[in-house]
Amino acid sequence: MGYSYSFSCSKCGYNQQLYEGWRFMDHDHTVRECLKSPLIKLHHMTRKKIIELSKTNKNLHIKTEYRIFRCHNCSQISDKLVVQVFSDDQLLHETKFRCATCQTGLKHTNIHSLKYAICPKCKSNKFRKEKELVLWN
Repeated sequence: MGYSYSFSCSKCGYNQQLYEGWRFMDHDHTVRECLKSPLIKLHHMTRKKIIELSKTNKNLHIKTEYRIFRCHNCSQISDKLVVQVFSDDQLLHETKFRCATCQTGLKHTNIHSLKYAICPKCKSNKFRKEKELVLWN
């Protein structure tokens, strides 16, 4: 289960919906399920890493979850699909992200303590969370 958040810019009126959590079908997979699923949009480098790890590790399972990230350099926010690859209970790989604007490494943010972000359209700091929407799956 997850949450959906609506952000709006009071300067230009731009709206954006961000998601956090896991969808019912997207939280725990075998390698085969993950690579074949049309619902899981894997980055080509993540796909390559999963294939590489599956050649040397037999009992891999994959967890996917949407998380919200905020760039500490330019304050833009985005939601990303985080992919974790496990062998038994050992974490072998977790996706890392960079800001599309400034290429700074992104870190997961606590959406509930987020006071503002930069609007992706007009670049003002008037981009604020309006409301938390219903659970999604």
